[in-house]
Amino acid sequence: MSFASVCARWSGRRQPETVLMRSRANLVATAVVAGIAALSMPAVAYVRTVTEAGAPTAWATPRVTVEFSLGAPPPVSDVAGFLDAAQQAGAAWSNASLDGVKLCSNVLFTVNPLSDVAGPVGMDYHNRLIFRQGGWCRDPLPAGSGCYDPSALALTTVFQLKNSGEILDADLEVNATDFTWGDFVGHPEQFEYNTQDFQGAITHEFGHVIGLDHTCFIPGGTFADGKLKPRPVDNHGNPVPDCSSPNLPATITDATMYVSVGSPSAEVDLRSLSPDDVQGDCDIYSVGKVGGCSCAVDPGHGSRAGALVLLAMAARFLRQRRRRAEQAGTPPAPDAPRRAR
Repeated sequence: MSFASVCARWSGRRQPETVLMRSRANLVATAVVAGIAALSMPAVAYVRTVTEAGAPTAWATPRVTVEFSLGAPPPVSDVAGFLDAAQQAGAAWSNASLDGVKLCSNVLFTVNPLSDVAGPVGMDYHNRLIFRQGGWCRDPLPAGSGCYDPSALALTTVFQLKNSGEILDADLEVNATDFTWGDFVGHPEQFEYNTQDFQGAITHEFGHVIGLDHTCFIPGGTFADGKLKPRPVDNHGNPVPDCSSPNLPATITDATMYVSVGSPSAEVDLRSLSPDDVQGDCDIYSVGKVGGCSCAVDPGHGSRAGALVLLAMAARFLRQRRRRAEQAGTPPAPDAPRRAR
């Protein structure tokens, strides 16, 4: 039997006075090639999601098909725009490269549109991407449970085996009750208060889908049985600092897997992985592995992860290139190399 890790992302613009939701408007809005950025800003650390038994989570075979409910998309984008954004978000992880040339990850995201409006969250071997428009609540709502925090932008529930960490199912819910969603690069004129960049948000959530956790720690998260989650460690065994710590290093705050983001321009940066994000993807699912882990069938229960939010990276290497593109009034071409399938 498995249980779920639940990961949520909050708006940094909604309550800028709080640590988790602090403004990120001062960040440089820059999208980068993950591999090229790695040449100029060496990867330092990444954090993996672990079960209550301490097992790092991963897919045994990282071919992740996501069913995207697009029967009635919310404002302000359309079916084609949302589908393309989700596919590009998956491509960021599928096309990870440490040197800008050679792909290093076995991850392959496939996003297929469905004509339904929404779907259930549960362990059914269907990975779902769902807009919640009529209320920001889980469907079906467990007995005795309330709805989600209205400041949460998106939430990912991952079902995995407790003892081995093998991921079996992942469901993503997007808060379209309290926020609107669009494309900040293609249509910046659409963005008003409470409008978010969909592609950036889903790139972050897909990181949780493949087993990556936040780059900093939010105390108070619990496992499924109510036990408090311990402070995680990074891939070097170093304890992860609190998200509320002052002067966090850029290697933490510039990662796609950082916990919060403040402005639409900063959210765009989430579309491209930082060197640390790439390193995590490629270490867990390195080319040449049969799968992401050596996972045995396990009767154990999974874990409940803490809350999650996002942030972006700023890479010096392509900053001037993006500025020139923005000044010209046209979005730059996608930076990540595309895998031929």
